[in-house]
Amino acid sequence: MAQSKLNIQDIIAEATAKARFKKLDADRSTVLDRARECAKLTIPSVVPDSGHSETAALETPYQAVGSRLVNNLSSKLLLSLLPPNTSFFRILPAPEVKEQAKETTTENGTSGDEELEKNLMIIEQEMMKSIEREAIRVPVFDAVKQLIIAGNAMLYKHEDGIKNYKLSNYVIVRDFRGNPLEIIVKEGITHSTLPDDIRDQLEASEDFDPAKKIEIYTRAIKRAGVWYEYQEVEDVFVEGSDVTYSKEEELPFIPLRWTSINGEHYGRGLVEQYLGDFRSLEGLYQLLLEASSVMARVLFGVKPGSILDVDDINNAENGLAIVGDFDSELTTMRIDKNSDLQVPMNLVQDVTRRLEQAFLVASSATRDSERTTATEIRYMAADLEQSLGGIYSILSLEFQRPLAYQLLKQQKISLPEGMMDVVIVTGIEALGRNLELDKLRQFNGLLQEIGSPELILQRMNIDAYISKIGNALSLDTSDLIKSQEQIQGEQQQAQQDQLLQQGAGNLVNQATMAQ
Repeated sequence: MAQSKLNIQDIIAEATAKARFKKLDADRSTVLDRARECAKLTIPSVVPDSGHSETAALETPYQAVGSRLVNNLSSKLLLSLLPPNTSFFRILPAPEVKEQAKETTTENGTSGDEELEKNLMIIEQEMMKSIEREAIRVPVFDAVKQLIIAGNAMLYKHEDGIKNYKLSNYVIVRDFRGNPLEIIVKEGITHSTLPDDIRDQLEASEDFDPAKKIEIYTRAIKRAGVWYEYQEVEDVFVEGSDVTYSKEEELPFIPLRWTSINGEHYGRGLVEQYLGDFRSLEGLYQLLLEASSVMARVLFGVKPGSILDVDDINNAENGLAIVGDFDSELTTMRIDKNSDLQVPMNLVQDVTRRLEQAFLVASSATRDSERTTATEIRYMAADLEQSLGGIYSILSLEFQRPLAYQLLKQQKISLPEGMMDVVIVTGIEALGRNLELDKLRQFNGLLQEIGSPELILQRMNIDAYISKIGNALSLDTSDLIKSQEQIQGEQQQAQQDQLLQQGAGNLVNQATMAQ
C-alpha cells in the first residue's frame, strides 16, 4: 500500500459510486444486449435478462449445439491456462543475481544458484497448492464461459479464493490502449450483514425496508498511477474499506475480455463473431422441430355419409372392433414433405460443422485419459492459438500474469524489482519454444538419413546442439553438461591411469622374467 496526497474523501466527493455506476451503465447497455442475445443461443444462464431471479424460468433454445460448443472450448482453455500438476508461471532471477549466487556456497556445501533455484521451485509449488486448496478453477471456468459468450468477465482475488462477477454486475472504464482506469462492482446483500454503524444510518431513514436487498458498491479508480479502492452502501461510505495500491499488479480486480479493441471499454465474445451461424442454426432447428411435429401428427378422415361414427373412432380403445368399411370410408392424412426437409437438414449439418471447427470440437487436442501430459497441453495451446487468433496473448497478459502476482501477494512474497520476474510458461511463450524444439527434431531426423552416425558426429557441434535443446525447453544445462575443461581433464586422467596400468604390467613382466 502507498500513501498519496490525494485523499479518498476527495474522490468520494466528486460522485457517489452508485451515481457513477448508473452513468456508466448507460454506456454498457448495448454491450449487455449483445451478450444476452449470444447467451440465449448458447447458455442463457450465463447472461440472464435484467431482473432475473433463480426462481424464474429461462428461455430454452431449440438446439443444444451452442451449449456443447461453449463447454467444450471452456474446458480446453481452462486446462491450458491452469494445467493440472504443472505451474503456469516461473519465477526467474535476473542474470546478475544468478551470477552472484554462483559465487556463494551454502552451509551444506551446495552452490548458491542451486539453493536459489530450489527456493524458487518451492514457492512455485506452494502457488500450485493454493490453486487446488482454494478451488480457483471453479470460478475461472465460469469466467471463461462468460468470455466466450459475453466477451467480458471480472475476477476478484480475495484471501479465500477468487470471486467471479458477471457482466451485468460491473462497469469498467479503459484508456485508448485498453488499460483499466475505473472499475465499479454492484452486489446485493441483506441489511443484517452490514456493520452496526451503517445499519443504524439506514434504519434511521424513512424509506428503510428490512426485507429489501441492499446494494453495496465497490469502486476502484486509478489516479496519478495509484489505485484507490473503497465501498459504499446506499451512498454511505464504509469506514475502513478504503485501500490504496501503488503497483498495478497489487490490484485484486482482474478484468478480462476476449478481444482487445482500441478505444472500447468492453471486449466482444467468440459467439458474437459467429452470431450469424448461431441464428441460422436456431432457426433451422425450430423449422425442423415444428415440421417434424406436424408430420408426426396422425389425423383420420371419414368419408361423408359413412356409417362410421367419428366419436366411436375418437373414443375407441386399443383392440376394440368398429363396424365399417375402412378401405373406402376411412383415410389417414399424410404430409409428404420428407424431400423438402432434406435442404434444412443439410444446412444444419453444414452450419454445425463450421461451428465445431471454430470452437475446436473436431480437433484432437487431448486424448481421453486421467493424466494429460505436458506435450498434449502444448499441442492444445498451439491449436487454440492458431485457431482463435491470439486469445492467449490477451489472457496471458490480463489473466495469468495478474493471478501469479496475486498468489505471490497472498503468500506475502514480494519480488525485488529488477531482480526477479514472473514468466508465463504456457500459451504463447510455450508455443515459441515448442516450435524451436520441433525444428531441432526435424533437423536431427534429416541428419539421420545420411546413415553414418560417425560422420554426423565429426561434423556436428554437439555442445551447441545440446545448448539449443536446453534453451527450447527453458532448462539451464550449465550444471548438467560437462564443460570442455572437464572433458579434457577426464581424458588426461584416463590416459594417466592407462599409463600407470601399463607401467605396473611391465614391472610384473620384468619380475617374472627375472625369476
